[in-house]
Amino acid sequence: MPGLPHPHDSPAHEDHEQSQHRETAEPTAHWASWDEARRIAYGVPQPLPNILLPLAQCLEETLAESVTAEMPVPHYATAATDGWAVAGEGPWRVRTPQPAETDERLLLTLPPEKRMLAVVELHPGEATHVNTGDAVPYGTSAVLEAHRGHVVPADPAADVPEDTEHGRRAVEGDTLEDATPAAPLVKNQDVRAVGEEIQQGDLLLRAGRKLNPVHLGLAASAGHDMLPVRRRPRVTVLLGYANVVEDGIPGPGEVRDSLSLQLPAVLRELGANVDQVRRVADGCEGMVSALTESPMGAGSLLDARAEMVVTTGGTGHGEDDHVRQALEELGAHLILDGVAQEPAHGVILAKLPEDGPVVLALPGSPLCAMTGLLTVGHALIAGATGEGLPTTRRLTAGRALDPLGRTRVIPAYIQDGRVIPEPTVGPAMLSGLAHADVLLVVPEDGMQPGQDMEAIPLPWRL
Repeated sequence: MPGLPHPHDSPAHEDHEQSQHRETAEPTAHWASWDEARRIAYGVPQPLPNILLPLAQCLEETLAESVTAEMPVPHYATAATDGWAVAGEGPWRVRTPQPAETDERLLLTLPPEKRMLAVVELHPGEATHVNTGDAVPYGTSAVLEAHRGHVVPADPAADVPEDTEHGRRAVEGDTLEDATPAAPLVKNQDVRAVGEEIQQGDLLLRAGRKLNPVHLGLAASAGHDMLPVRRRPRVTVLLGYANVVEDGIPGPGEVRDSLSLQLPAVLRELGANVDQVRRVADGCEGMVSALTESPMGAGSLLDARAEMVVTTGGTGHGEDDHVRQALEELGAHLILDGVAQEPAHGVILAKLPEDGPVVLALPGSPLCAMTGLLTVGHALIAGATGEGLPTTRRLTAGRALDPLGRTRVIPAYIQDGRVIPEPTVGPAMLSGLAHADVLLVVPEDGMQPGQDMEAIPLPWRL
């Protein structure tokens, strides 16, 4: 990342601070169990500070703090049905909106919506027409449903325009009677009172909620413009070039790229933001350059603020495996070097010096990379966002698996309440994971039907 010294430009002797850091750093964990690896990764980052985001940007974010209503809902009394807002006992004198100006010439100078003055207050014995959702005037004691209201004209001979739905339109001074006096109105009947749904200060949403569209609408209705959410760590993804074809049909010795599509999407599901995805030249020099050089333009700004780097490939111990060497040349502290599980045993976790980002190096085979990300990577991101260590499930085995002498973390599906391993679980195979419900943790001594098993939920199946 920017600011890190290139190994060939470094002085022969480390400075005092770096050597002191190495002396106090935790020793590297070699071949940690899958659960130990998760716990180690979870403890690496310091939780990031929460941030406030506008509601429109909060979808699928995690609420960092519980929030309360800024105002009551509704914040004014409204009619729950079409009809008549009435005050006191009937019959009632009808009141209607009146012109804002008695001089028609002055009236025409006003905007159309301001030419009539609404009835804002009723005294006992008065009524005015309202529609569902309208604010009811101050003093309203109930809303009389439209079909119950019978209007008696004050002047039957007056030339009054008709209402297309109800016949003669009620005018100022008409009398409103209740057509069903045997069922007297009760106070606030068909009136949605202030705070009927939510009172100001009521708990609206609890911390830890993954925000959905209805949560955002609820927050808006209660007066919120922004919400406190957990900040996602910023991630740069570095992918290898070797034998990768990004489109079309690959030839012999080539593979179709799948990780550039999967990794950013899964990282997002797990709680991170991917700032950029870059290809890295093969070999140790290519990886060193990717971790130290700033790309030109806007990319350098994104690169400079990354808290995590995720790489793929080159984590083994063969001639072409260069990630470990590159990290050592950069003076990184190896936190985790290998996980005692199949697949994804080649996972490396390291911290670059000078407060550089954490590097999660994943194997290059698709299923290995995804398994490492869903175990170690998920825990790492959870530690950065301040969430708890990702939980596992207990499930009943539905089939036997022979012992292999090592732990397996493999895709599995749930059928009739029992967990069954997917048949295609090779390191490069994705079809099993595509159809899986969980990652099943199979111990070294295998599995028997009816045995209580531990499983890792898949974020897209929650």
